[in-house]
Parts: sequence; C-alpha cells; structure tokens
Amino acid sequence: MNHGIGLETLADGEDTSSVKVTRNNRLPVDSYMLDVARGKISSASAYGSYGKREASGAETNQVIWPAGTFSLPDSAGVQMSIVSTDAADDSAGTNIRKIELHYLDANLIEQTEIITLDGLTPVLTTATDIRFINCMHVHEYGTDPYAAGDISASNGGITYSLISADELRCSSSARMIPANKKAFVAGAVGGAVSGTAAAGVFMQLVATELDAFQYVEPMILFPHGGIGMQDTSIAYNFPVPLKFSAGTVIALSLTTDKAAIVGGSWFGWIEDV
Repeated sequence: MNHGIGLETLADGEDTSSVKVTRNNRLPVDSYMLDVARGKISSASAYGSYGKREASGAETNQVIWPAGTFSLPDSAGVQMSIVSTDAADDSAGTNIRKIELHYLDANLIEQTEIITLDGLTPVLTTATDIRFINCMHVHEYGTDPYAAGDISASNGGITYSLISADELRCSSSARMIPANKKAFVAGAVGGAVSGTAAAGVFMQLVATELDAFQYVEPMILFPHGGIGMQDTSIAYNFPVPLKFSAGTVIALSLTTDKAAIVGGSWFGWIEDV
C-alpha cells in the first residue's frame, strides 16, 4: 500500500513504525492508528471512553456520566467505598459478584484492583491512593452479568464512579492521562434520544488542559470542539488529532433544553512521552 509520494510501498498489515516520516514523506494518521490497534507499535495503545447520561430536564455543561456533578478526588489519592443498592450484587449473588477497578494512583501510575462485593454493605478498596478511576466493570457474576442495583465508588459521600443498574460497566466519558504518557484524540461520536418532546443537545469535547497549561485543581474543563444534535447521532474525525499531556482529564459534556438520553465516545491513542 503506497502512503504518499516518495514513500516506500508496504504490504497491508505491515509495521509502519520504522518508516521514516519526513516533510514530504508522511504516513496518514489512520495508518498509524491501525498499527496501534494491531499492537505493532510498542510505545502506543488505543485510548478513549464511553459515556452515557440520562438528563431528567434541562442541563448545562454537564459531564456525560451517569451520576450528578462530576468531581475529582484529592490529588494525594483516597480510599474508595464500593457498594450496591441491591443485595443481589454480592459474593454469592445472582448478579455482579466482583468488579475490576482501573485507576491512577497518586503518581498517576495505572493500577487495577478486584473488589468482592457485599451487596448493601460497603466494601473498602485495598488501595488508599486512588487519584482517578478510569473504568469500573464486572469481573465475576452469578447468573446475570449485569448490575442488579447502582454500584458506586465513593469517598466522603462523593461518588467518583458508577455502574448503573442493568449495566456491565461504568459509563463515564472522563479519563485522566497516565504518567509518562501523552494522548491524542482523533475523533468522537455522540447521540441523543428524547422521544416525542425533541430535545436540542449540544455536546462538547472538553479537557482540563489549554495552551499547555493544566487546570485540574480546581478543575476547569475547556471546550475543544462541539456539535449540536436533535434525536440523532453524529460522528466526527479531527483533521489534526488533539494532543494532551499526563494528568489531563478529557471528557464529553452536554447542554440540553429538555430531558434526554445522551451517549458519546471519544477515541484516539496514548503513547510514551
């Protein structure tokens, strides 16, 4: 496959990471992304998020995730309390028995922990330095892989991650970039459903980084692009991927004038600094 003037011909699926890229001899971004997806570039991996939010009425600039106001834990990290609103999410229950927590510690290093649930009784994480939860999902279940109730990870009464009832995983569009990594956002997709009372929804890609400065404490989410929709879905590929540094939070936000179910994903990759 020829990738441009003066560029050597490569077979489909061939590793392009060693190809010299110059001003007049470039690889298209999608070829690089395919190599990332195929695991052919050891210094990079796919990165992105999936978010869903059910707005009960008009909302303005709300992060797309299933709970209320989106917050960050203390930068020193915290211990999380994991609990369900249904007793069936239990070590011997019919629904989710264990969850896997993917988080960044106080040094922004990627970590995982498996937690055995105890239904309505909170269970503390072994980790006490959880800086950010990037994902929380089912690890072991009884007869039904879905959550029977809302399974939350919280500290001091503030929820930081949530698996909604009847779901398999958290549905937060927010991710924090790990230490020693940089992230590139190549595109996003969003959709809104409001039924007969059509809701106008404006969705934005937001981040705590702008002009090489981070605004994490207190958290400020700056818009980097947006789309409007009404009972439809829209996909958009960025002509030039957006670059963000370690410690930055990337998310999708929504503004709606009526009740609506809104979902969205952003996608790209992370690579070593």
